[in-house]
Amino acid sequence: MFDGFSQDALDFLTELRLDNSQAFFDANRDRYERHVKAPLRALCEELTPVVQLIDPSLDTRPGSVMSRIRRDTRFTRDKSPFRDHVWLGWRYPGERRSEGFHMYWGFGPDWLGWGCGSYGPDKPLMDALRARIRLNPDEVRAALAPLELVSPGRPGGRFSLYGEPFKRMAVPEQVPEDLRGLYAMKYFGAESVPETEAWTQLKSHAMAERLTAELERMAPVLRLMKELRAQAGAPELPQQQAQEKTPEGKPDTKGLSIRTAEEFEF
Repeated sequence: MFDGFSQDALDFLTELRLDNSQAFFDANRDRYERHVKAPLRALCEELTPVVQLIDPSLDTRPGSVMSRIRRDTRFTRDKSPFRDHVWLGWRYPGERRSEGFHMYWGFGPDWLGWGCGSYGPDKPLMDALRARIRLNPDEVRAALAPLELVSPGRPGGRFSLYGEPFKRMAVPEQVPEDLRGLYAMKYFGAESVPETEAWTQLKSHAMAERLTAELERMAPVLRLMKELRAQAGAPELPQQQAQEKTPEGKPDTKGLSIRTAEEFEF
């Protein structure tokens, strides 16, 4: 059973950030195994039934869900051998961490959060979403509603929207005002808004209880994006997209942050 992460886990990750070397890790491997890896696996296993109820086709094998402490530095400028944060990520089999629309949770010395989304441009999927926004905006709103997204009218929301907008994209007049920013995105996701209480929950079973509720909150948009993934590349979508390349109005994308898979090394 998951009983939380101790202060020792945060201390280890902080020290690893300051001395990111093989020598330090070898001398402190037992601390990592006891205070970081063991509770991470316990949390992963406790959340597995929750994730399977959301979508039984999601990959819930610990080896696929849990992050590895050692980094793959072959294709990155940063050659630090170890990560100073850990995460759980639920994806569909065959998808890489930088692909698809998935759910995640993680923490490090100065980061604790969870969310769902994509981390790179995905034109077929976003074309399908744009078509759904035009045809049935209420369905898209209903999928997003449980997230209680931060907005000018709701500064105290639970999640904030992230993504990368097109610099120039025509947004048809029929698209409702509240969905125009989402319509013009290359990809998008929603991440939790940081709060002090979550750090207290991290150190007890309360974090598993919190994540159960948060994963269920993310389930509707995950299911919508899975449905749209199955429809992506439908014959009419490329033609519709071509009609949208001349500007009709600039979407409101203020307040959106751009996140990538490399930023958190998902």
